[in-house]
Amino acid sequence: MVFQWIGIATTTYLVIKLVYYLAQGAYLYFFRTYQDFNKYGKWSVITGATDGIGKETAFQLASRGQNIALISRNTERLKNVAKEIESKHNVQTKCLTIDFSDDEEIYDKIADFLQGLDIGTLVNNVGTDQELVRFLEQSNLSLTIRNLVRVDALSILKMTQIVLPGMVKRKRGLILNLSGMPIPFPIRKLASTTPIKSFVDLFSRALSYEYESEGITIQSCRPGAVATKTAQPYGDLEKMISTKDYCTSWLATVDKARWTHGHWQHAVEAWVWHKIPTALIQKLADYFYIEPGAKAMQDLEKNK
Repeated sequence: MVFQWIGIATTTYLVIKLVYYLAQGAYLYFFRTYQDFNKYGKWSVITGATDGIGKETAFQLASRGQNIALISRNTERLKNVAKEIESKHNVQTKCLTIDFSDDEEIYDKIADFLQGLDIGTLVNNVGTDQELVRFLEQSNLSLTIRNLVRVDALSILKMTQIVLPGMVKRKRGLILNLSGMPIPFPIRKLASTTPIKSFVDLFSRALSYEYESEGITIQSCRPGAVATKTAQPYGDLEKMISTKDYCTSWLATVDKARWTHGHWQHAVEAWVWHKIPTALIQKLADYFYIEPGAKAMQDLEKNK
């Protein structure tokens, strides 16, 4: 009888846990409701705003009445994106050309650029990619290390340092940090990038606990593969979630959770990866991700 009751209790617990996760997923990804982003402030600041998720986020926030401050490293693309946003959505834009891999002095320029704006939303989207090779085999290891630290990690910290004080003073604000999907186990040939993703994710969630009482919403976003230029080596872009579909889904999760995958397909993907026995992880990652991605990168280099 004791074992029977233990079995019943265990089964009940697992069923309740499954129902909870399914209900939570449905709430996040299928019952789409959008915040009034203007309640946070009149301006949204977006880094890495000329392509991919950053660009699409800029357009979707502009469609909801936000003025957009665009920060990226390509002046011509910045101007084109700003012009298109203004013509489509009748909002104001500002542009600043910044390479986040440069020295820390760039943040003085960014602070001056943002001075006086009623910043309601900060989207930390800028990031880099790593070659799919072993750590010491990267073509320019010193440059890779510098870029990972400055672009993927330091930019999150410094942009938050610039924008968060004004949000705290106004008792309102929204910070969205795109970390990418953190992998909770070691993957060879990704020794540099996966820890950075985990850092951004944990920093975002810790910051959320620190400042939610100040009226600040902070969310970590963990996307999987989205049809952008950086995802090209990893598969057929037409089979991936488009940036429009992804951002439409992701922005509906704002203020519902401290972290999100942004889209139900990525949530399922992450759940599956977490259930795979560790012994199989390396082989599956090699077969589905590392080897095809490395070959595609080599082909792209040859065709340049």
